[in-house]
Amino acid sequence: MVVGRTYHVDALAEWVIPVRKALRAPDGRVVAVMTAGLRVGEAGMIFSQQLHDSLDDSVILFRERDRYVQFMSRDNIRPEQYSEMQFSETEIADQRRVFEDSVGLSKPKIMESREAFTFFSRRDGLKYLAAVIYDPHYELWTISESSFAPLHRKFSATLLFYVSGSLLIIGILYLLFRVIDRAERAKRQELLFQARHDDLTGLLNRAGLLDRLKFRLGRGKPFSLVVINIDNFSGINDRFGLEHGDDMLVEFGGRLKRLVYESDDLARLGGDEFVIVTPNTDLPLLTEVCDGLVQNLVETFEVGRLHLQVGVRIGVARFPDDGDAVSELIRSAHLALHEARQSRSTVCVYRSDMETAYLRGLSVEQRLRFGLAARNLHMVYQPQVDERGTMTGLEALVRWQDDELGFVSPAEFIPVAERSGLMIPLGKFVLDTSLEEFSPLLADSPRALDLAINISVIQFCQADFVETVLSALAAHQVAPERLVLEITESLFMDNFQQVLETVCRLRDRGIRIAMDDFGTGYSSLSLLRQLPLDELKIDKSFVDAVVDDEKAANMVRSIVAIADSHKMSLIAEGVEDKAQASALIKLGCFRFQGYHFGRPVALAEIRDGIVLASQD
Repeated sequence: MVVGRTYHVDALAEWVIPVRKALRAPDGRVVAVMTAGLRVGEAGMIFSQQLHDSLDDSVILFRERDRYVQFMSRDNIRPEQYSEMQFSETEIADQRRVFEDSVGLSKPKIMESREAFTFFSRRDGLKYLAAVIYDPHYELWTISESSFAPLHRKFSATLLFYVSGSLLIIGILYLLFRVIDRAERAKRQELLFQARHDDLTGLLNRAGLLDRLKFRLGRGKPFSLVVINIDNFSGINDRFGLEHGDDMLVEFGGRLKRLVYESDDLARLGGDEFVIVTPNTDLPLLTEVCDGLVQNLVETFEVGRLHLQVGVRIGVARFPDDGDAVSELIRSAHLALHEARQSRSTVCVYRSDMETAYLRGLSVEQRLRFGLAARNLHMVYQPQVDERGTMTGLEALVRWQDDELGFVSPAEFIPVAERSGLMIPLGKFVLDTSLEEFSPLLADSPRALDLAINISVIQFCQADFVETVLSALAAHQVAPERLVLEITESLFMDNFQQVLETVCRLRDRGIRIAMDDFGTGYSSLSLLRQLPLDELKIDKSFVDAVVDDEKAANMVRSIVAIADSHKMSLIAEGVEDKAQASALIKLGCFRFQGYHFGRPVALAEIRDGIVLASQD
């Protein structure tokens, strides 16, 4: 079968690709020729189907023998055009060279092969992917050309779609993550704020203060640490309740916040303690500022319907003079605060000797605990005599000789005991030991003697104090009338009614009450009107000056008159010489206690003296 050249059939008004087949006789002669045609564009025929998608693509049938184009499916090419097309020798040579170079085979080799070959070509400035196969029977090259332009456009459109979609998704995710990040940051900032700020006052807490101190230490610039403590704040909680106590702390912190400078850090260290960190290290100016703080902070606070006033103590330490580490600096400020409490000052700046005194106090406290447990303390007794020198009683005084500290004065260890909670066991030791040692003395003495024991405020305020005293008297078989309890005026300052009831209960049982250090307080006369006291003790400060100072003598004369008018006995303490005793006798005081009549000694010495006197 032979494919002829495409021609136009006028009768059909169509272009046709002729196909002819010779019919031959047995001897090979051509008897007839069968002719048919393939209409180009006929519905249902192969050449009418859409062979490609792009306007730039094409399917070409090219005859090798005469370089005639049988068919071209380009949309912009009409049959009458390609039927006339004929490539020049130059064009064919160029295409052949490109074809052979792309495939890597010569044209005869390609024609001999029955495989299809692909290669890249360029036409009209566009790049094409071409597929070609040669049919030697019909001498036809079938060529399919696909332009890269639609592929690029489709790829670009698809890429743009996915890129746009991706960007949109990324944008949405970005916004979502940004919202989440903002929420997380806000939550983190809130948690960080809560971790470094006090829940009640909103000020920096201990952790926040330590961070600020570390930051300032890292900078190496001098600054001061001011610790502010509210005096007796627990009294507000006890009297008005914790809610009002919290409100008071909020108001206190708010006032402090208004008083400090922007360059200062303000924190609540805990409980009723606040801290200011300031770059001010000029000691006179710093002290002046702290005094101003005290004046502002003691003004009335309005807490709900309450009007409250508080006292404050301030301890100050400076970096780097008083400490070059956070813990050391805070410790120095607290030592200064401790000194302010001890000295009853409002503002105290750290000094190096404070640490020595503080460590001494700690050592005394620890050794005192051990000494009480091991009963290493002992009692001594100072005689009380009348104007004839006859002993009428004894005052029990506690002494402590420690294995490590040596002799420790009562003036040192008794305040330590009061601060550390050791006053109750110490007072019980004094009461029990004194009565235990005094009981045998009464049996040996030819006359009745009194035993005077000093009682601290802490002891006296115990709910079972009266029962404790009575139990000790009964255990050691000492009559209540022989016991004199010496108290100071400070005992009545906080809870007068409770103290008055305790005094009355003790006197009802026969125990006598003496006012020690009379004349040194501010309300002694008003107290005498209300308190059922039995005895007054003239303070040593008046006795020391009674000989040479007329004012001191007048004071003693007034005390004698007060004792007489209230029917109380009187005793002068701290009598050092005969002149003082004579002066006191002239003023009307007839009982004495002091080194002139006898130093504090062990009870055995006093018993020996009584025995010898009775034998004489």
